[in-house]
Amino acid sequence: MLFLAFNKISNTYQTECVSIETNGYITIKIWDTKLGKSYKPEQARKDAIHVILFSGISGTEGCIAQNALLINSDAKERFKKIEKDFFSNNGEWKSYTRSSDTETTLPESISEKHWKVFQVIVAKDALRKNLEEKQIMKSLNTGF
Repeated sequence: MLFLAFNKISNTYQTECVSIETNGYITIKIWDTKLGKSYKPEQARKDAIHVILFSGISGTEGCIAQNALLINSDAKERFKKIEKDFFSNNGEWKSYTRSSDTETTLPESISEKHWKVFQVIVAKDALRKNLEEKQIMKSLNTGF
């Protein structure tokens, strides 16, 4: 299996794609190798959105690779201007995740059970639409 690791300021999380639904939802497993059992569901949900925005998801069995939504520097810079509000306690990010259940089946790469692994569902299409409406990123059909 392929895994995607992403380093943030002080956290390191890894993801594994579970499924990509035709209704625009992506389900991923996510865990933080530094926080271990201290990893919280709310942070897992934020990290999952961060993956969709900035990193994308590697293709695995049952999942086609997904590029990050913010692929160019202009889009990333425009998002940075709203990022603090977007990820605030009452921010919009909450409307783009449906769950962050603790996963009982650990990814194959984890042999130690001292990490919390969450399964998070992200509404990728709705997130994309919101970013297009805010002119953070261009519509998929721009130029056609």
